[in-house]
Amino acid sequence: MGKLVTGIVVGLCVIALIANMFWVDSRTRKAAPRDGGQVIDTQIVPANITIEGVGPTIVLIHGFGAAIDWWDDIAPGLAADHRVIRIDLIGHGGTMAPRSGYSIERQAMLVSALLDRLGVDRFTVIGHSMGGEVATALAEINPQRIERMILIDSPAIGESGSFTIMTGVYFQRPLGEVLSYLESDDAIRRGLAQGFAPGFPVPEKFVDDVKQLTYSAFRQAHDESVTYRKTKPPYERIAALKPLPPLLAIFGTRDAIISPDDAKFFERVPGAKVTMIEGAGHSPMVESPTKVLELIRSFLRSAP
Repeated sequence: MGKLVTGIVVGLCVIALIANMFWVDSRTRKAAPRDGGQVIDTQIVPANITIEGVGPTIVLIHGFGAAIDWWDDIAPGLAADHRVIRIDLIGHGGTMAPRSGYSIERQAMLVSALLDRLGVDRFTVIGHSMGGEVATALAEINPQRIERMILIDSPAIGESGSFTIMTGVYFQRPLGEVLSYLESDDAIRRGLAQGFAPGFPVPEKFVDDVKQLTYSAFRQAHDESVTYRKTKPPYERIAALKPLPPLLAIFGTRDAIISPDDAKFFERVPGAKVTMIEGAGHSPMVESPTKVLELIRSFLRSAP
């Protein structure tokens, strides 16, 4: 009887330790170099970044659930005559994933702190999807620093953004947290597929990016993105900037997450240029990198 009780107690302790491990791992992760990056410490969190090229600075900010490798197809081309800085947002890629602190404003504070550490004064910022919201919040901190702003399939209004039913379930606790432990690579790949036009093959490295997310980062980053754009639509935030930087908004005509029709709201920003890429989905810099690079280069050469 004594051995049975001892066995039960030991078994319960083991279960408790395993449960605690999952509980902590679902909420926190230390920073670590990833995708050829380096970790730089800031007062916000330690962050993973890459720096390529020499010249005027371009800052690349990825979207929700992504990482710096989403820019792989256009960063080298930009780095031919620019200093290109790619940054993993809080909880993404190699940047630290804390238990909390995922607001869009705090993400922007991280980017600002990193640029301060690197001695960058003025720069062009390019943001994809949620990264466009971070770029907008970054401009709100100090508009004087922004030379130009480029948004790629980024929400313009508060109601933008839609996900599959299954992805929506993952945002709901506690069921979503439990399901996150059981999620297969195929399930992740299916979820990522809506980020591209139908039939576009999802790069395997993007599956690894999602697996790197803690559950807290996954849920809170999404919720904070919704809060930011519902508090005040991004296009209104940009229009209110003083000084107002030149703006280019790029959209894929087959975006299944942000309606391509939302591009018209960016047309309300004085002087903004809006360009549609026919046949591309939510991630044109991955699906149509040559076209996106051409549009960016043309915009950078144009008169302010």
